[in-house]
Amino acid sequence: MKKFVVAALLVVGVSVFAQVEQKEKEGKEPMEKMNSGDRAEKGLKRMSKQLNLSDAQQKQMKVLMTEQEAKKADANFKPSKGDRLAMKEKISKTLTPEQNETWEKIQEERKEKMKEKIEEKRAERKNKKEEKAEKTEDK
Repeated sequence: MKKFVVAALLVVGVSVFAQVEQKEKEGKEPMEKMNSGDRAEKGLKRMSKQLNLSDAQQKQMKVLMTEQEAKKADANFKPSKGDRLAMKEKISKTLTPEQNETWEKIQEERKEKMKEKIEEKRAERKNKKEEKAEKTEDK
């Protein structure tokens, strides 16, 4: 019985430690735990900082982002390419040409990072499959 209790405590302790470590690694709150208003506000702050938005632009962007987040909050909403292009066009109209150029560069960098992450995940999965296949061959 004592061994069982010690083992249970060990498992709980390790899992709690792993969760805390993961949160520290990320250094930010997961997006799914934020409500739509918080996500819009956080996106606006990031965009304001990156593009040096004026007060008028911030107000316009806040309206756009709040609308977009409200749509996303609907369980039946499935964003289409048309929705994304419409939002991109609205944002472009709000920004100056210099800000648009900077924003396009930021978007391209984000795309590249996402592609890299996807490739890393694919490579990890492939390696895991290969390791698993090797283990089954060894048996």
